[in-house]
Amino acid sequence: MFRKMLVCTDLSPASDALIQCVGELKVLGMEEAILTHVIYVANTPGLEEMLAEEARPVLDRQKKILEDQGIRVTVEMPFGLPAHTLDETAERHGVSAILIGSHGKGILQAATLGSVSAKLIHETRRPVLLARIALLEEGKCEVVCRKMFARVLFPTDFSDTAEKALDYLGKISLETKCPVTVMHVISEKDDDPAAARRREEDARYLLEAKKRRLETLGATDVTVDLVQGKPAEEIIGRTKKGDFSIIVMGGQGKGFLREVFLGSVANEAARHAGVPVLLIPASR
Repeated sequence: MFRKMLVCTDLSPASDALIQCVGELKVLGMEEAILTHVIYVANTPGLEEMLAEEARPVLDRQKKILEDQGIRVTVEMPFGLPAHTLDETAERHGVSAILIGSHGKGILQAATLGSVSAKLIHETRRPVLLARIALLEEGKCEVVCRKMFARVLFPTDFSDTAEKALDYLGKISLETKCPVTVMHVISEKDDDPAAARRREEDARYLLEAKKRRLETLGATDVTVDLVQGKPAEEIIGRTKKGDFSIIVMGGQGKGFLREVFLGSVANEAARHAGVPVLLIPASR
């Protein structure tokens, strides 16, 4: 499914931790990594070649770590704006998905919690896996990706984009046999009890339909979760309880999903979810 992935690195301890996640993805058929470090010099052009030479020993070490996990590795050090260059590299190599850390220094920090991540998620046509990196004392880092597919949370707003993500989730479920919870958050409040009841009944009907579709695609353990509240808070709350190992979501949709990935709620979810997040982009 994800046979070839672009693995982003900024050469920091955070990216060293990220590299440890790759072995978890072999269960999805990963065989090849495009290990990519983008060199971007905004105000002092001409330093690119020197920075490339300085980066090479770290990239070689990270390459060996990946190869020791049984992954074929190609190293890339392109020059340019990070988000655009990462997307260009992903397109050029025809990767199945992009793996990037959700905390770190330099490009890794910007990539998931700042402008680079917003641009990358908006621009790319590839799924993006945000791997949670915990920053520890004395500059040490720990990756939060152990048993990544132990239990999946799938929030949906019933949009076409969420439906596309459901197709990906079906393949993941078939290959990993992971339990899945399909979740919908009703964010609107109805003063009319009858209208509120109809909204809930409609949402529950659609959730059950998604459950049956996942089972048709090969999932064997699917539950549904219908709640009312603020979408990001409810999503984060579910992961804080420790019941889920990864979130799989559509990357751009109607209703709350649009806010989750393109607005302030996206930053909150990425920062506080505490588990990896796999974003499946809308069809272009």
